[in-house]
Amino acid sequence: MQGLVLKIRRENILPGLLVAAIIVAALPALVQLGWHARLFAGRATFPLDLEWMEGGVLLHAQRIAQGKGIYVEPSLDFIPFLYTPLYPALLALLSFVLPLGYVLGRLVSIAAFTAALALIVVTSLGETRDRGRRILAVLAGLGGAGAIAASFAFTGYFYDLVRADSLLLVLEALALWLALRGQGWKSAALAGLLIALGFFAKQTASIMGIGLGLGLLVANFRRGLVYGLTAAATLAAGIGLLVKTSGGWFWTYIFKLHQSHAFRKEAVTDVALPFTQQFAWPLFLALVLATAGLALSRRLRRNDAILLLAAACGELTALVGFATQWADLNAFIPAVFFPAFATAVLAARLFEVALTGRKWGAMILAVAVALLLGSQSLHTAMPTPVRGQVKPPIFTGWPRPSRALPTLASAVPSAQDRVAASRLLAELRALPEPLFIPFHTYYAVLAGKRPFVHRMGVRDVEAALGRPKGLDQAILDQHFAAVVLDWKSYPGEWPNLDHRYHGIHSFAEGVDSVRMFAGAQTSPSTLLIPTRDPPPIPAGGWRLADFERGDFAGFTVEGAAFGTAPAPAPIGMFGRMAADSGRAGPQARGILRAQPFVVDTAHLRFFLAGSPVVGLRVVLREGEIVLASATPAGAARLVEWNTSEWVGKTVELALEDDSSEGALAADEFVVY
Repeated sequence: MQGLVLKIRRENILPGLLVAAIIVAALPALVQLGWHARLFAGRATFPLDLEWMEGGVLLHAQRIAQGKGIYVEPSLDFIPFLYTPLYPALLALLSFVLPLGYVLGRLVSIAAFTAALALIVVTSLGETRDRGRRILAVLAGLGGAGAIAASFAFTGYFYDLVRADSLLLVLEALALWLALRGQGWKSAALAGLLIALGFFAKQTASIMGIGLGLGLLVANFRRGLVYGLTAAATLAAGIGLLVKTSGGWFWTYIFKLHQSHAFRKEAVTDVALPFTQQFAWPLFLALVLATAGLALSRRLRRNDAILLLAAACGELTALVGFATQWADLNAFIPAVFFPAFATAVLAARLFEVALTGRKWGAMILAVAVALLLGSQSLHTAMPTPVRGQVKPPIFTGWPRPSRALPTLASAVPSAQDRVAASRLLAELRALPEPLFIPFHTYYAVLAGKRPFVHRMGVRDVEAALGRPKGLDQAILDQHFAAVVLDWKSYPGEWPNLDHRYHGIHSFAEGVDSVRMFAGAQTSPSTLLIPTRDPPPIPAGGWRLADFERGDFAGFTVEGAAFGTAPAPAPIGMFGRMAADSGRAGPQARGILRAQPFVVDTAHLRFFLAGSPVVGLRVVLREGEIVLASATPAGAARLVEWNTSEWVGKTVELALEDDSSEGALAADEFVVY
């Protein structure tokens, strides 16, 4: 009797424990999904780059919408990124009904990411036919989806960007779902078509495509053959068309130039493997236990080869992708997504097997799988960085909310960031054309100006094809009226820039510049303009002041407006330095007074710029008598005074700022 009671208790307690474990494990996943929905909403409408290549992708879409090719000879105007064209082509198509911009691109990525997660839930739901247990299968799918959402920081905050990653995910996930759930040749052919489209979204789909093909061959040789032939035919037709219409440049960018990028073996062994293992070990262990539990219960299927090979190819794709030169953390996306997909589906079946058979071994394994899958949703922080030769341990990295929560919150632009973005755009709109912004080319479009080549394109081609045609000459010829560089620009990166241009403004993050919220960190830091040679001095004349020495020798400074030294010469001035009363802000006041001199020529000329407000002027005095004065009228202009009637008089030249609303700049004082 006592044994019977224990058996009844065990038969009731273990299923209850499993159901409780599934529900508890699903809670962090649901929190992650809700939390990241809010994060995506907070990022979608940001008016500038969240990641420094977003704007470049929008330029690709703009060119396609305008009927221009993107795979063209490298030039000053444009160099494509080394990616296939499906994502920008989709944006270009949508731009005929919706405005092209960051919001459109991000909404497409968010929709694709959401659909990819939904496919995990749908596939997991197919593992049970018992209506009463369907909710458990849904929770298993949500557990996998939550684990992927929780990897947002680990994978570089890429899921919602104007990048192809999420579009690739949904295409691969659809191909996986069709391969797994389809029955006949039509579903296999459609899966092949989708994986080929995945390649045209991003080349790394080729690894997953091979994995799905091998899995299908194991599961059903005929379907695998149809899948492979369809994918191959689609790829051949698409590549052939793109090569022909681009005059061969498509092949150059997508295949040949990749050969010039170094493969970093140490990035695999020292970073990629330990990072993915340390971050996703609960997920990997759950996958192993779910597979083992189903194998012991004799419920593994031939079709499961598709799932398991997809998981393995996800990790392989991440390793190969991260080892490529200039790779970022988004390379790790498939190492989380496809193991999570496989784990969720196999876990849903294991739950069904355990609750149906009520065997304590299967129950215990199912509880462990549920808790491990749920714990993956708690992994939101980055793994421990590699230091020297010490590799991070694999079985560490349990979450610390004190570190993870602020990290995720920092991925959303603040109100201050939005104000700074508006200021930056206003300053860019006020600059003359042509404007060169190599790190953020789409900012030129937002400022109503013509865009030029993206810095990533220059870096991609220079090793194999040399510098793009016309770029260095344009800098040498001072073709650009203004250049905006990020702080990540390295010395010598732009030949001739240092001696043909000079900086006049430093952007400040949070004031009139905004950092990146994904990928590589960079932000606009310096505004440069051409260093112009001054007009020749007329015969018999001499230069009274040009401030090129970098000091106010021969002048007396009063007040704070002009600072203690000349400022960088603003637009319209000459050389590198000029007198500028705006150094301390428009509220500062002061006078820059030249030493008295005797007029011995008939003319005095100079260049003057500034706000047309009361209190700003340049004056020529004899004692207290004002002989001549000039006030700024906006852009730089030449001021010329006839001094012939004052020859022999001792005069004083003064630059006066008695205004709290503006500032003046003056340069190149010449008498002749």
